Amino acid sequence: MRSYLKALIFDLDGTLADTIPAIAEAVNMTMSEMGFPNHSVDEIKSYIGKGPRHLISEALPKDVRENQPEMVDQALSIYNKAYAKTYLNTDSLYEGMEEAIITLSKYYKIAVLSNKQDEYVKNLVNQLLPEGICTLACGTINGIPAKPDPTIALKMAEELGVEHYECMLIGDSDIDILTAENAGFDVLSVSWGYVSKAKLLLKGAQDVIDTPKELVEYFE
Repeated sequence: MRSYLKALIFDLDGTLADTIPAIAEAVNMTMSEMGFPNHSVDEIKSYIGKGPRHLISEALPKDVRENQPEMVDQALSIYNKAYAKTYLNTDSLYEGMEEAIITLSKYYKIAVLSNKQDEYVKNLVNQLLPEGICTLACGTINGIPAKPDPTIALKMAEELGVEHYECMLIGDSDIDILTAENAGFDVLSVSWGYVSKAKLLLKGAQDVIDTPKELVEYFE
């Protein structure tokens, strides 16, 4: 195990679990209520990673988000209510992830950092992870910038009682790579999520693993 590391901080969407179906359901409920076209799962997949406002803004027709900014606020309000009804439909981790995290928790503090709403992150972690495995879970909080800004990541390191250089961020996107760089964390990228391995490498990923099973092998 990597002796200098003390905390592993996981992204949620596309890293721990496939949350896209629940997100897509809420996005399309929002679009239908507002009278706009629905989106495919693949389209919605390309919108996530930068928080709910960016997600719902991208889902709106381009002319609406550019010329009627107040509609973004309206859509976000509707989406938040819709996602409150669907987010817990994500009820399992990726295959092999639970076993990997249980093993790694014997050696490292486990935490979760997501650009999903903070309440939803905490509730999903409680639903998805075995009790007592995750020390800290954080999502977006009003007034605090989201990933790739390092503010929440560094606050988490402080709450975990570790230095920034003792943390590794594990995620499936270029946003996670940037967050780690900005916070001074190590970073490990995973290719089973919502960003292709080719794009991760293009965005500066140094180490990329392809299956949850490789998580434990990586730290041996």
